[in-house]
Amino acid sequence: MNETLTPGLLFVLIPLVFIVAGAYASVGLGGGTGYLAVMTLVGMSTAAMTPIALFLNLVVTGMALLRFGLAGRLKWRLFLPFLLPAMPAAFLGGIVTADRKIFLALLAVTLMAAAVTMFRFAPNALEQGQEPERKRLLLVALPAGFAIGFLSGFLGIGGGVFLGPLIVFLGWANPKEIAAMNSALILVLSAIALAAHGIKGNVELPVIIPLAIAALIGGFGGATFAEKRLSARVLQRVFAVIVLIAAIKAAYDVIPK
Repeated sequence: MNETLTPGLLFVLIPLVFIVAGAYASVGLGGGTGYLAVMTLVGMSTAAMTPIALFLNLVVTGMALLRFGLAGRLKWRLFLPFLLPAMPAAFLGGIVTADRKIFLALLAVTLMAAAVTMFRFAPNALEQGQEPERKRLLLVALPAGFAIGFLSGFLGIGGGVFLGPLIVFLGWANPKEIAAMNSALILVLSAIALAAHGIKGNVELPVIIPLAIAALIGGFGGATFAEKRLSARVLQRVFAVIVLIAAIKAAYDVIPK
């Protein structure tokens, strides 16, 4: 597979990136899984796909964080106890290697569990979550944050698919606040994962610039639409569907071809 794209394939990829960015940003996710999927379909090599997907992940989560953050959705008191232990753990997870089949199987199981959790609690999604007392928050957040960070670095994803279902299960925040925390977590952990894994392969500016612009516009549109138009229950279901699709894709990749 070629590491560069023809103008025709790039023309096809741009709207796909726009759609993926909008859909994922609506629930505070970066879209790394979606970008990798569409780039695989157009025939890009892994070496070219990885830096592009990570860069687009940062673009979309940065835009979503800006949008949700400006709306006053980011709850720092709740978020920081998860983030701080997740940061060094993400770097540690990023330097660990494993067999590809084991990697994909773990990813599929983890995402499926997250999707089931989201579906289960979607009918009762709360518009307003109730924050825990400080002691309980630290007892849960510190070990959970470390585990989320390690899995995120190991699997190469931002961690929102782990943090979101956990917060929903505990009832500590509403879906829009969770989306804001997802954006911040993914932004930070994706950057750390880039440092741990390293950026390999050369990406030509004529390829990455139009994709970044498409992701930026799509991400802003998705985040704005979610903030203004979607109820907590609908947003919860959208998040669950996206996570389920990612789980199915990972499971499919495990099957011998």
